[in-house]
Amino acid sequence: MGRPETPVDDTVPELAAFAHWLRALRCAADLTYAELAELVPYSAAQLKRAASGKYLPPFPLAFAYASACHDLTKGSDLRRIAALHIQAERAVAEHKLRERRSTVQAKPHLARNRADLCGAMRDQWAYAGRPPFRWIERDTKNWVSHSTAHMIVTARTIPRDLRQYVAFLEACGVFGLSLTPWLRAWIRVCGFPKTDEEFARTTEWMNPVLNELYRKVLRDEYCALLRRSREGGIPEVRELEAQAKDAMHELIAKATLPVRPMASVHGTRRVHRTISPAAVGIRSSLPTAP
Repeated sequence: MGRPETPVDDTVPELAAFAHWLRALRCAADLTYAELAELVPYSAAQLKRAASGKYLPPFPLAFAYASACHDLTKGSDLRRIAALHIQAERAVAEHKLRERRSTVQAKPHLARNRADLCGAMRDQWAYAGRPPFRWIERDTKNWVSHSTAHMIVTARTIPRDLRQYVAFLEACGVFGLSLTPWLRAWIRVCGFPKTDEEFARTTEWMNPVLNELYRKVLRDEYCALLRRSREGGIPEVRELEAQAKDAMHELIAKATLPVRPMASVHGTRRVHRTISPAAVGIRSSLPTAP
C-alpha cells in the first residue's frame, strides 16, 4: 500500500476545487498515477502535480487526465473540465495580481509636469498588481499596445491623447469618479483644448458619465486658473506681464525726446529728462517774438 496523497493546497479555492475534481475522477476510475501515466502522454509526476492544487496544469494535460478517467468511469461529466479550468485560471491570475500589488497609492493631484504624471501612472500600475502589458493591450482593445504600456510604465512617454490615457487607467483599475484627480492632472500637464474642433475630438468617444465629469473638471480648472492669474500665482502670467511692461517701456522710450536741462549750463551734473512729442509740437507751434 502506497503513501497517502498529500492534501490539496487550498490557497486558491477555485484551483483547489479543480484539483479535488481531478482526484475524484482518478479515484472513481481506480487508477494509480503510474497506471494513469500509461494511458496518457504524460509522466506520473506531471499528473500528480496537476492534482496537487499548487499550480494550474495546462489544459491539454488536464483534458488528457480527465479523458483517461472518463473512459473507465463513463459516469463523469467531461464537459465540466473547461468551465472549471477557466474559473481556476482567472482565480490564479487574480491571486498573482494581489501578491504583486504595491501598497503605495498613486498621487495624481501632485503631478505638475510630464515626469510627475508618468510617476503617478507607474504607481497606479504597481498598485493594480503590475498587470502584464499583454493584458493591458487586451483590456483596452488594442488602444494601448503592449509596447506603449511598457514605455508608459518605464517613464519613456505619456499617452498620446486623453483617450489612450483613460484606457490605460481603466486597465489599471481606475473607473468612474476615481478618474477625477487624473483628469485634473492631465489638464494641468497637457493643457485645455485649444479649439472647438479639438474639444469635439476629445469628447466624441466618451460615454455620457465620463463626458459630464470631464466638462465639470474643465470648468473647475478654468475657474482655478482665473483665480490664480488674478493673484499672480501663475509663472506664465507673471512672465507675460513682465514682457508687456518691457514692451511698454520700450514704446515710451521711442516716443519721447531727451532735453538738456538748464542745470547743465551752470556746471552741475547733467540729468536727462524726457518730454513727450506732443509737448514739443506744441512748443514749436508757438509764435516767435519779433
